[in-house]
Amino acid sequence: MPIQSTIRDGSGGNYTAKVTQRKQLVVAPLSFSTFTPVSVNIVNTAFNIVEAKTGQQFIITDIVLYANKAVGAGDATVEIYEASQLVDTDVFKAVFTQEMVKQTSLSLNGLNIIVTEGKWLNVKTDDNTIFVNVAGYFAPADSANARE
Repeated sequence: MPIQSTIRDGSGGNYTAKVTQRKQLVVAPLSFSTFTPVSVNIVNTAFNIVEAKTGQQFIITDIVLYANKAVGAGDATVEIYEASQLVDTDVFKAVFTQEMVKQTSLSLNGLNIIVTEGKWLNVKTDDNTIFVNVAGYFAPADSANARE
């Protein structure tokens, strides 16, 4: 015989734990990640990774970078950042910056980086070509803020 009960937070916010339709108690990621691939092949140009959604915040869970053979001898600086417009090269908030040597890769897994509500996630580089794959999911802004 099931017993009906509720798990509430202890901070006075009266938030309750969620149980999914799969009977999973949600204590971390609210959704499954989806990869977005972007080929950054024009120098100093913004490429959009994730568009802003009203009332939602994007949660970055993984970043995978590859610098192909076209990268020069002086490395490529790759910058993933929040922007106020779709293809804006102005950095609102830096998310991740990395120097990449020709024909190298970098995989960052198990991240939990939240993008500001209403901001686009963009990438730019000072050398070409960088293959960027960012994985994550959208969460309601209120839920995302409650986890901070």
